[in-house]
Amino acid sequence: MTTTDPASPRPGRPRAASVDQRLQAAVLDLVRHSGPGAVTMDRVASTSGVAKTSIYRRHANRGELLTAALTAAIGLPDVPEDGTVRDKIRAVLEQAWHQMGVVLGPGGLAAIVGDTDPEFTGLFRAALQPYVDALVRRIRDDVDAGLLRDGLDAEGVVTLMVGAYVGELVRSGEVAPEWMDRTLELLWVLMAPG
Repeated sequence: MTTTDPASPRPGRPRAASVDQRLQAAVLDLVRHSGPGAVTMDRVASTSGVAKTSIYRRHANRGELLTAALTAAIGLPDVPEDGTVRDKIRAVLEQAWHQMGVVLGPGGLAAIVGDTDPEFTGLFRAALQPYVDALVRRIRDDVDAGLLRDGLDAEGVVTLMVGAYVGELVRSGEVAPEWMDRTLELLWVLMAPG
C-alpha cells in the first residue's frame, strides 16, 4: 500500500465534487451488492461513468479509492450528551449499525465476516473504530457516573451489540428496525445498575 495520504489532493486540475460523489456511489454500490472484490478500477469506471484516467488522477490505487469512499460514507460518530442512558447508547449503536447495514450492505458484510478481502476488512475496521470507541466511552462514562452496573465490561457489551446485528442478519436474512430496541432490552438486564 502506498504511504500517500488519500485525503490530500493530487496534482492537476481542481477536483469536481460531482466526480468524487459518482466514484463514491459506484464503489459503495459495488461493495453492497457484489462485495469489495468487485471494486476494480475498470468496474468503478464503468459503473460511475468516470474515465479511468480521472480515477487514477484522484486515487493512485484501489486501496486509496476504497479508503476515500469508506471515509466519506462513514464519517465520524455524533455522540449525544443529552437524553437518558439508553437513548445515548441507542443513538451511537444506531450509527454503528447503519455502517454495517447501509454502507457495507450484504456484499460488504459477507466479505468482512469471511475476511475474503483482508485489505478491505482492515479499511472498514479502521473506519468503524471511532464508532466502537465512542460507544465504549459512552458506556464507561455512564458506569463511572453510576448510571450503569459497576464493573460492566464495556468492550464486551459493544461486541454483543455489534454481534446482535450480524447474528440477526444470519438468522433471518434482514435486520428489522425494531431489532435494535429488542437488543437493547435484552442487554439492559446486564447493564442496568443494582
